[in-house]
Amino acid sequence: MSDARHIHGFVLLVTAALALAGCGSTVDMVPEKLGGLPSGAPQRPATTLPTPNVYEVRPTREAKPLTDAEQQKLESDLLALRETEKQRANPPPPPPPPPEKKAATKPPAGHSKAPASPAKGAAKTPAAAKKPAEPMKLAN
Repeated sequence: MSDARHIHGFVLLVTAALALAGCGSTVDMVPEKLGGLPSGAPQRPATTLPTPNVYEVRPTREAKPLTDAEQQKLESDLLALRETEKQRANPPPPPPPPPEKKAATKPPAGHSKAPASPAKGAAKTPAAAKKPAEPMKLAN
C-alpha cells in the first residue's frame, strides 16, 4: 500500500510541475531537442508593442475613389486579361488536318453508272406493294 502512495504522490508532483512550467516565460531557454526554439529563431523584442486603440477615428483617405468610367475600364481590362490567361492555360485543340485529295479515276469502259433512284411515289420492292395477309382463323 505504501508503494501505491509513493507512486500517487510522484504522479501528483510531476503533474503540478508540468502545470507550473506551462505558466513560465522561460520556454525559450529549453534546448531544441526538448522542444525549445531552434537556434536560428529571431530573438524576442526587448519591449512589447502597444495595443492599438480600436476606438480611434481613422484618418481620411488622400486618394480619391474611382469614377464610373475608370471603374468600367479597370473591369474590362481585368476581364480581357482573364480571358487571355485562360486561353494560354487551356489552348483550343488544333484543327484537324485537311482531307487528302484523291486523284480522279475514270470508271472502266462498259460499266454504266448506278441506276437512277425510283420516283417518290413508286414502291421500292414488289413485296411492299402487296396487302398484308389476313390473320389465320382457328378451327373449332
